[in-house]
Amino acid sequence: MSAAFAQLLPHPTRWRHVVNYMLSVYRREWQGSLFSAFIEPLVILAGLGIGLGVLVGDRAATITGGVSYVAYIAPALMASSAMNLGASEAAWPILARIQWVRVYHAILATPLNAADVMVGAIAFVGGKLVFTASFFAAVLLGFGIVSGLPGALGTVAASALTGLAFAAPITAFSVTRQNDQGFAFLFRMIITPLSFFSGTYFPIETLPAPAQAIAWLTPLAHGVALDRAFALGRPLPDAWIHVAALLAWTIGGTIVASVLFRRRMLK
Repeated sequence: MSAAFAQLLPHPTRWRHVVNYMLSVYRREWQGSLFSAFIEPLVILAGLGIGLGVLVGDRAATITGGVSYVAYIAPALMASSAMNLGASEAAWPILARIQWVRVYHAILATPLNAADVMVGAIAFVGGKLVFTASFFAAVLLGFGIVSGLPGALGTVAASALTGLAFAAPITAFSVTRQNDQGFAFLFRMIITPLSFFSGTYFPIETLPAPAQAIAWLTPLAHGVALDRAFALGRPLPDAWIHVAALLAWTIGGTIVASVLFRRRMLK
């Protein structure tokens, strides 16, 4: 194996040092995350779930399959929230550690390589996704929206994977940036619209065929399908397709991020 190719592969254990570093930083600020992780699902459910559900009323049954509109969109909002968190954590924080704080320069002065740094950074985002998704699932469980503890655990896993499917490719984008100007376009033109066209508020099947095809090419539609199936206890025969799509985005994005990050740091 060539030395150049070896640099593109993470060490089996060294990437954990990056996670440990991020955890040491996070211990100073986790209280704020705890508050937002608990309040966010309550606000979302009250504003979009309960409030919008009242406006939809009895007409919701025609698109929800018989459940209330709150129960229909709540797990989808959980997936959408994971998308937003994963995207945010992969944007400004990643760029800051390269361009402004230059933490990654210091880490690369150790035996760790570029792949170790990227895998560690994305793995830490995965941990935050599990942390926040757990609170969201607890709220849904408390409101009786999720059908039991197994369903709640399933929504946590699906939401975390959904967030990672966005975090990995956006990390690859972030490592190429010299400033944060591209992030505004990313969130306004891609992330935010996906919340409305990925089956969150209405079935994807109601969209025109070209829009449906585009929706299924993105990670959120797969995350929404998995979260909704787990929460409502509905069978999902093609669940493996949704999981495979999310894994493809996560693994592919991590590989591209490692290549681009190494290329930038060697300049």
